[in-house]
Amino acid sequence: MKKILIPFLILLITQSCINQKITQNELFNPVKEFELNSDLIFERNYIANSDTTMLETWLITEPNAQFNLIYLSGNGTNVRSAVPFFNELGNQFDLNIFTFNYSGYGLSDGTPSVDGIINDGKMAIDYFQKKNKNKNIPTIILGYSLGGFVALNIVNHEVIDQAIIMSSFTSIEELQDYLLKEALPGIVRPFLKLEIEESIYRLNNLALIEKTNKPILFIHGDADDFIPPAMSYKLYELSPSVDKHIAIIKNADHRMVLKDSVSNKMVISEIKKFIRL
Repeated sequence: MKKILIPFLILLITQSCINQKITQNELFNPVKEFELNSDLIFERNYIANSDTTMLETWLITEPNAQFNLIYLSGNGTNVRSAVPFFNELGNQFDLNIFTFNYSGYGLSDGTPSVDGIINDGKMAIDYFQKKNKNKNIPTIILGYSLGGFVALNIVNHEVIDQAIIMSSFTSIEELQDYLLKEALPGIVRPFLKLEIEESIYRLNNLALIEKTNKPILFIHGDADDFIPPAMSYKLYELSPSVDKHIAIIKNADHRMVLKDSVSNKMVISEIKKFIRL
């Protein structure tokens, strides 16, 4: 959604009477790759998504793992973005991490769509079930942002014991209303009209959250100005689970586990309490 709004704001500014000099230092915004800790065992595989496309999967393992974590990434990221989070998880737990890139993300082939990312999730979790050699330890699914939608579509799979929904939304319709009415400056709102393809409104966690009774933890940053923490509160209230919890991380924004080592540790502390290790 921000990718839709930002170009408009740039256009609005550049058509004004303000002149601003842009230097090379301001132009470039390099993104460096993160590296997994050397004591984590890493395996990459590709699974057939169709006759012509493949999904990239990662399996990160440790000896004596206490649980399996299935991580589902957000929209503006891929699995590589979460490497700092994986490293910190490895520092604090003995665990296995399974993750994958949706179609069109990372090294996965194809083009993403609402139906496509749901299908990707179902295929990946079936693959994990076959691949999993640690069936006597719990498996927890963690969906971050858009990944929360994918997680709630597959959370009732027999391999899943517990769920964590992190920095996710209630529905695209409510997120659209929030961005237009709350997140944008008042002077901009009258000029912005969004036309969103009807199929995108199917990104709706309100209907999905009522379909699972599994233990569930909601995590959100209180400084998230993209998806407000009120949305996690609403999902928490709607959840029928008798074992549900919510944790709000102070001073953390939407990308809290992707860039912020302090928030990483706070998030993992809440996970530790939830899974009672």
